[in-house]
Amino acid sequence: MRALCWLVLLASAAPLRGTAQVPAAGAPREPLRILAVGDINLARAVARDYIVPGRGAEVFASVRSGLHAADITIGNLESVIVDRGTATDTARAPAFAAPKAAAALLADAGFAVLGTANNHAWDLEGHGLLESLAHLDTAGIAHAGTGPTPAAALRPAVVQRKGWTVAVFSVTRIFNYPDLIVQGHPAECCVAWADTSRLQAAIKTARDSGADLVLVMLHAGREYRDLPPADVVATARSLVRAGADAVIGHHPHVPEGVEWVNGHPILYSLGNFVFAQHPRWTRRGLAAILTVLPHRPMTVQLRPVVAGETPRWATGADSARVAAHVRALSDSLARLPRTRTRRNVAPPGSRPGLR
Repeated sequence: MRALCWLVLLASAAPLRGTAQVPAAGAPREPLRILAVGDINLARAVARDYIVPGRGAEVFASVRSGLHAADITIGNLESVIVDRGTATDTARAPAFAAPKAAAALLADAGFAVLGTANNHAWDLEGHGLLESLAHLDTAGIAHAGTGPTPAAALRPAVVQRKGWTVAVFSVTRIFNYPDLIVQGHPAECCVAWADTSRLQAAIKTARDSGADLVLVMLHAGREYRDLPPADVVATARSLVRAGADAVIGHHPHVPEGVEWVNGHPILYSLGNFVFAQHPRWTRRGLAAILTVLPHRPMTVQLRPVVAGETPRWATGADSARVAAHVRALSDSLARLPRTRTRRNVAPPGSRPGLR
């Protein structure tokens, strides 16, 4: 029963092993709750069956109140948003393009920040990337991870709530081209890569500019794998050493474990949220609730999600099964060696901006 409470009953859930020390408060601050979810794809069946026919409100209906209950709600947007009229992707389309109306649906669902650095950021190339950001701007949703220049892509989304200033970075370590990297590709202009050296400098800049809390959304790993590969573990741990208060992962489409490094949480994969897939565990994701209080450690709680076109919160035995699974994966992470990396990518190329 303890596992069920740990993941479902947010008011009484026990925190995961470890705590992250929150920076000392300057001005008075109230307790802050940040809710993070995994992969959101509003293209394909979601666009065809819900958004285009005018049923978009159904997509987030079952989880909307939970998303709004947090002070800041964030997620990984894995489909660009463009105006294509009533055209929608096929079920097997390799490029994910959500309708223009998707931006307003995300805002209504309660999302304050969306990460956009992922392997689908360039699906409609530069014009699709920039149009998508324009729609998010119109909807009033802050975003990080892509932009017209490398500097803009690496710039964090900054949100102020309850006396806290929170900087959210979004970077990817996987890309949909044969070499799997952004370096040397036209998308290098506009998609933030998980370069720990550049991120360390960017995090310091965010701190110097007044950020009390720094979160890094990391798109990395192997699809449908329960445990992250060694290179991703090394990168995530390096991001903590670079100054991240928490690392929030996605891309594998399945939930992975959680570990604490130097007192800071790394959530390797929250799995899917709005994403319809069929391999094992792709229909079960996680919502992570990060709670910070003045002069107190951060705590992390997980709430299981039944992912799909219309996600809902998992309950009962289903939730308990996810709890046991994630606990076992987290225990496996605790036995991994403490690998270290100083820099995980080659220097950026010569493309200075979008052409």
